[in-house]
Amino acid sequence: MIKGYIIFIAFVGLLFIVPGCGEGDDIEDAQPTDTITINPSTSTISDDMPSTTTHTQYFHIVVKNANGIPLRNIKLTIEFIWALPDIYGVVQLYHGDTKVDSPFNALTDDNGAYILRMDFDSGLLEYNGTLQVTSGSAYASADFAVDTG
Repeated sequence: MIKGYIIFIAFVGLLFIVPGCGEGDDIEDAQPTDTITINPSTSTISDDMPSTTTHTQYFHIVVKNANGIPLRNIKLTIEFIWALPDIYGVVQLYHGDTKVDSPFNALTDDNGAYILRMDFDSGLLEYNGTLQVTSGSAYASADFAVDTG
């Protein structure tokens, strides 16, 4: 009987604790005073090979407030003009391991960061574009180019 009572009290206690979990997890846009940074901010790939090759580039996107504190659960809109989720696209963006259209939405993690994977083709190709990340009125960009050397 006492064992059942203890289990009941523990269960009721959990009912009071669980609703408190996750507070502050609201998804928000960045505020006008927040900053978005993309690393690398510029990337140029030179490839003079006579055939195309697929490569992977990672971009580290971070959102911080005016005091330099990383912000989590910030909604990001990410786009790159050449990105297409099909076999004929020269650039492919990924959300995790999933191919996505451009633009797409993502969230910053507990460190205020989002890691973007970009697969791209080089060799016999020359193209350039700007990776754009927006949230609310905050904006950042990174220039990306592929040339034949």
